[in-house]
Amino acid sequence: MWKRLGLPMLVCAGCGAGSGSAESFLTALPSRQTLEVSGPSGGGAALRGDSLALLGETAGLYVLTRQTTAQVNAIVGGPLDALSAIARTPPAAVGPDSAAWGPLTDALSPVVWRLLVNRLGPAEHAFRLDVRPKSGGEADFQPFLQGVSQGAAPGGPSQGTFSVDLGLAHRLDPVANPAEGQVVAAWRSGSAGREVHVHLDGVHEPSDPATTADLGAALSPDGSGALAFDVEGNLLGGAAALETGQVGSRWNAAGAGRADAEVHGGDSGPGGLLTECWDASFARVFFRGMGGDGSVATEGDASACVFAEPLR
Repeated sequence: MWKRLGLPMLVCAGCGAGSGSAESFLTALPSRQTLEVSGPSGGGAALRGDSLALLGETAGLYVLTRQTTAQVNAIVGGPLDALSAIARTPPAAVGPDSAAWGPLTDALSPVVWRLLVNRLGPAEHAFRLDVRPKSGGEADFQPFLQGVSQGAAPGGPSQGTFSVDLGLAHRLDPVANPAEGQVVAAWRSGSAGREVHVHLDGVHEPSDPATTADLGAALSPDGSGALAFDVEGNLLGGAAALETGQVGSRWNAAGAGRADAEVHGGDSGPGGLLTECWDASFARVFFRGMGGDGSVATEGDASACVFAEPLR
């Protein structure tokens, strides 16, 4: 659905573990694993890149679910990897209620990074990853990633939110950071599982149309989960006309699931509604398509769906 998007990464020499005195600040930082959106997985058929599966072939909406989770994980995970890379260096300063890392840079990079973490209250922190041109000074730092977290613990903060300015990193270092746009992410985790929410605002590489999307996922420890996303972007055909789409997908612990999709505008013509169910090997067991012109096509038996009702 979305093409590959490059994201900020930091290469730093001599990265090591933070000092013990900084541990309480380090546990306030989200990681890629904190925001990881996992989709239905397990042993099964090879993925296909289209949605024209027949009964017994890999379900197309299962493929879309997996592709969407992978793309969102890359968009959100890149900046969090940069955050983690800086946090692995020894802190430059640690006080009772604040800690700082950096400034840090790489010999071939045109930018300099620094990380600031402030304690706002018991197990509550604000964090900010700043960037500036290597030729600039202290006053030229600007926030690339900033957020707040609560419930800091060895496993990471239990909830929080942060925003990422991809456009800033692109302007300062377009070679390493081809993507532009804004990202806002939030999470909540506990013994019952995790909830992840991501908003993409105009995310794209310079030669591609912008994508705006909202994604929400509820993920259980047993591997079952649900994913809903609304998107405006180049979903079908050429990039001159953009489509709007809504998808609701859910699956059980074995990977069997159901997805319902709706697409309108752009190259979708009159649009349409799709329902597809797959088994634990991700093979299509049921399909129903309703075109905007009133046409209906079905395949398989609806009773084979592991979920009788759509997610939303």
